[in-house]
Amino acid sequence: MNKNTLYLFSKVAAVMMSFYMVSCGSKSQSPGVEYMPDMYRTPALEPYSGNTNYADSMEARKPAEGSIARGYLPYGIPNSTEGYEMAGTLLKNPLPPNEDVLADGKVIYTKYCVHCHGVEGAGDGPTVTAGGHPPPPAYNSASLKNLPEGKMFHTITYGKNLMGAHSSQLNAEERWTVIRYVQTLQNPDGDASTESVSDSTATEGDSMSDETAMNN
Repeated sequence: MNKNTLYLFSKVAAVMMSFYMVSCGSKSQSPGVEYMPDMYRTPALEPYSGNTNYADSMEARKPAEGSIARGYLPYGIPNSTEGYEMAGTLLKNPLPPNEDVLADGKVIYTKYCVHCHGVEGAGDGPTVTAGGHPPPPAYNSASLKNLPEGKMFHTITYGKNLMGAHSSQLNAEERWTVIRYVQTLQNPDGDASTESVSDSTATEGDSMSDETAMNN
């Protein structure tokens, strides 16, 4: 082995030994020496602490204007008289009126609706009979018996008259579920639903409206 080869070998050995020594430590889970660790472990700031990167020095930031949360689509029909009529025309319940849906709808109705509307939907819940609250119209009354399910969804979402909005308590699927049960109270002697579930004859616009409502 000539002198140059021996010199090169000693250099390589020294470098390898250096790497070996710095990579060893008393903690088995320790990665040893890290190269620029801040590139992959960003220092975290405490919530609501100061942050000089922003003009207002606030660490907590509001969502960007127009941003939409992951997995959420806004309900695009406005809270107005025109929007109420539009919902009645465009929105169709995507859930079938089967036993499982009706059973789930009854549970939701018992939790959120029975205190005003009553067990049978006659507008005689405990807030009316015991609390003196003005009674809502019965579901099988002339004014509500044939109310379109889209208008019901709109009302549950935004509220109407003395009824408050329930969109913060019930997601879109839960709203459609309880509507299926309410339809049995609208027509206690008839079918579970006065309106058929969307089928292959539905227009593309109706399908898009259903999808938007379901994701609200």
